[in-house]
Amino acid sequence: MRTIRTARLRLTPVTAQNADALWAVLQQPDLRTFQDLPAVTASTFVGMVARRPQRLRPGQPGRFEWLIYGHKMRKPLGWVSLRVPERERSCGEIGYSIVRESRGRGIATEAVRALVAEAFELAALARVKAYCVPENAASRRVLERSGFETDGLLSNGASVNGELVDVLAHVLPRERWAQSGKTIEISASA
Repeated sequence: MRTIRTARLRLTPVTAQNADALWAVLQQPDLRTFQDLPAVTASTFVGMVARRPQRLRPGQPGRFEWLIYGHKMRKPLGWVSLRVPERERSCGEIGYSIVRESRGRGIATEAVRALVAEAFELAALARVKAYCVPENAASRRVLERSGFETDGLLSNGASVNGELVDVLAHVLPRERWAQSGKTIEISASA
């Protein structure tokens, strides 16, 4: 995996050496409002990350994560991930979270767009999916601004805090992304 740079952000690959920084971000309680995050110790989490594949390439299944930083910043603003399942290696699923004090500034949209480009260009995926609970209006806007279209409601499609919840499925096929010009400029206030 490589570091991904955008106009305002640096997405740094999560490795065993920096997994503790992601673990610290994941401990913020408000991040668990709309998603189920691992409830493991820091050392267990580092071990999980150490067993993941280190190289994103076509046909490589696994979970790939990046910490999101502003240029010249040392504290993570959040994280973004791409999961490529073993059973369907031409499709990936993205996930993301931004820490509370950095929300509403277009950071998630910029990071998601950068990761989508990485998924299509480097991993050669045919489509990228994303899921969010219907009540998460901010996440739905991120996906819409990033070119995703709603692909239906999955009843009891995920677990949040141990409870089954409905989720909206979103999809972005490679063809639609390519037709959009592959990159979309966004303003700093988007």
